[in-house]
Amino acid sequence: MVELRSEPYTLKTRPDVIDTEQEFRDNLNLAGVNGAHFNVVASKNSAVLAEYDAMLWRDDKVWFIEYKDSHAANKRMSAKKVQQISDISRNLARIFGFAEYNFTIVVKGIEELVLKGGAETEVVPLDDLSEYQPKYSSAYLELDNIDKLISKYTRTENPAELNRDKIVTELNNLKAMITQNI
Repeated sequence: MVELRSEPYTLKTRPDVIDTEQEFRDNLNLAGVNGAHFNVVASKNSAVLAEYDAMLWRDDKVWFIEYKDSHAANKRMSAKKVQQISDISRNLARIFGFAEYNFTIVVKGIEELVLKGGAETEVVPLDDLSEYQPKYSSAYLELDNIDKLISKYTRTENPAELNRDKIVTELNNLKAMITQNI
């Protein structure tokens, strides 16, 4: 059993392997991956936050994967729960030093890729997993916000009006985002 800590968070692998997950593991493409953990339990102060069937990483990117062995099992997972797990995945990526992350649900028995949850988490058919390339997102929303502000105030087409009060409000919002995560 492997345990990774970054207080107050812990990632711990479970030693059990569920028979229905073998097909999932067989379909994973591990080429180009620096490391992988299976059956990962993420906790904060000993309280379980999420469980992942796989966690793969390469350089500064981490991919969290949840596997469902049937369409019915996927349907039981609400869009709200998917959004929560995606948010937890982003936070874990930050805490453990990854710049980008992806949370994906893999489902046996579906025909095509669909989106689920407010974060538009991709739900991938098991049969497509070996060829699937995850789309990574920044683990740092603050950097995304800075990029949007830079684009907004430097674009030449339809330039943004330079309004002092508006700029101060946007910078205060960015400051609040940063201080919330310190």
